[in-house]
Amino acid sequence: MMPSLETLKQARLKLLLRLGLRLGLLLALAPFLLLTAFNQPFFDDFRDAYWTRQHGMAGVQSWLYLTWTGRYTSTVFMTWLNPVTYGWLGGVKPITAGLFIVQWLSIAHLIRALFHSALRVACSRGTAFWAAGLLLALFCSAAPAPFSFLYWFCGAVAYQVPIIGLLNFTALALRVGWGRPARPWRTAAWACVWLVLALVGNELTLVQALPVLALLGYCLPATARPQLWLWLAVGGAATLAAVVAPGNWARVVAMAPPTDSLHTYRWLVLGPRAAYSLALFLIKPQILLSLLAAAGAGWWAGGWHRRTGGPVVSVNRRQWWGIIIAFGAMHFAGFLLFRYIIVGAPLMRAQNEILLVMLISTALLTWLAAQQADASLVGRFQWFRSGWLPTLLLTGVFLTGHVPEAWRELLTSAASFDAQMQARYAVLRAAHRDGQPTVTLPPLRLPYGRVLIPLRQFNNDIEFDIDLTPGCEGNINGVMERYFEVSDVCCEGRSE
Repeated sequence: MMPSLETLKQARLKLLLRLGLRLGLLLALAPFLLLTAFNQPFFDDFRDAYWTRQHGMAGVQSWLYLTWTGRYTSTVFMTWLNPVTYGWLGGVKPITAGLFIVQWLSIAHLIRALFHSALRVACSRGTAFWAAGLLLALFCSAAPAPFSFLYWFCGAVAYQVPIIGLLNFTALALRVGWGRPARPWRTAAWACVWLVLALVGNELTLVQALPVLALLGYCLPATARPQLWLWLAVGGAATLAAVVAPGNWARVVAMAPPTDSLHTYRWLVLGPRAAYSLALFLIKPQILLSLLAAAGAGWWAGGWHRRTGGPVVSVNRRQWWGIIIAFGAMHFAGFLLFRYIIVGAPLMRAQNEILLVMLISTALLTWLAAQQADASLVGRFQWFRSGWLPTLLLTGVFLTGHVPEAWRELLTSAASFDAQMQARYAVLRAAHRDGQPTVTLPPLRLPYGRVLIPLRQFNNDIEFDIDLTPGCEGNINGVMERYFEVSDVCCEGRSE
C-alpha cells in the first residue's frame, strides 16, 4: 500500500527539521573548534614548561607534588606532555582541538552506554553523537569563561581531561553492569584508567565522582559487584595519594589563608553559603536558558520515544530516590568544595565544568522523567511535539550566547591575534639570542576579543586578561621573561 501524500509531506518535514537542526548544531560548534587553529600558549603553559626545564623531567613531578598540587595525572600532561616544554608553541592548537572532539565523543559514549546498555533503549551511534553535539553546543553558548576551558592548554588539561575521564568511566561501568561485554574484566580495567583521571586530575571532578560511584554501588546488579570493588580499591588508593600530597595543603592555605575573616567560621555557614552560590549561578540568564533548553530537549526526546512505541523505561521508587539524591549531591558538591577551600564562590574556570555536568545530567534526568510521567501529561505538550518550537528555542539560545561572539572573533580578530603573537615570539627569541636585556612589546591591537582572546578593553567580566601588563611589571611579563630567558619584558601603554 502506497503512503498517502500527507504522510509523505510529514516525513519530508521531519527530514528537513532533522537536517536543519544538525546544520544549526554544526554552525554553533564550528567557530569554537576553528578558533583553536589560532590558539596560543598562556601563563601556566609557559610556567610549567620552564619549571620542567628547571627541575628536570622526573624532579618536576615530585616538586609539584610536594609544593603545590596533588593532581599528579594533570601535572604529567602539563609538564611532560606540554608542547611548550619542547619549544613547540603551536602545539597547543591541535591538542585543544583534539580535546574538544574527544569531549564531544565522550558525552556521546555516555549517552550510548546509558540508553543502549543500561536502559535497553534503541540509540544508534549517530543519535548519541548528535545528542552530545546539542549538549556541547549549549555549553559553548553559555560557558562562564570559555577561554579557560577550551583554549588555555593547562586549563583544558585540568578541567576537560578529568571530566572526560568521569564520562568514559561511567559509560564503561554501565557496560560492565548491564551491557554484558565479552571481556568484562578488561572493560573494568579500562574503566579504572578513566576513573583515576577523574579522581586525581582535579578536586572538583573528584567530589562530583563520589555521588556517581555511590549511585553505581546502589544500582549495579550483583554480577558486577566484583568489578565495583576493583574500582573502589583503585580509586581509593589513587585518591589517597592525591589527598595526602603536601602541595595540596600548601595550595589550600595560599588560596584561603587563615587570616581571612570567615575562614575560622566557615563550617557554621558552609551549607547556606554554598546554596547561595548555587542560586546565583543558576539565575544567570544564559546559564538558566541553556539548562532549560537541555531540560526541554530531554523531555521532548523522552516523549518522542514513547510516541514512537518504544518501551517505557520503568524505575522503581527506591531507584528514583537514589537518582535524585545523587543528582543533587553531584551539583551541590562543587559549590560546597569551593566555599570550604577559598571561602568563596567557585572560580570562573571551575564554573565551566560545573555547567557542562549540569547540562548532561539535566537532559538525561528529564528524559527519564518523561518516561515516568503520566502519558496524558506528556501528551499535553502538543506544541512541543513537532520539534519546531524546540528548534526555535535552541536557535534563540545560540544567538544570545557566545556563538555570535565566537563567529565575530573568528572572522575579525583570530588571524591578526595569531600573527601578532608570532611576531612577539620572534622578537623574544631574537632578544635571547642576542643577549638583549630589555624588550618592549606593543599591546595586542585587535578589533574584538572575548572567547579566545579575553581582553579587558573589550569587556570587564572576564576572569583574567591574556595580554602583557603595561609597563615592566606583571605576572605574564615575568612568565615570558623566565621562559624566553630575557631579563626584562615590558609592554607599551595600551592603545585606545
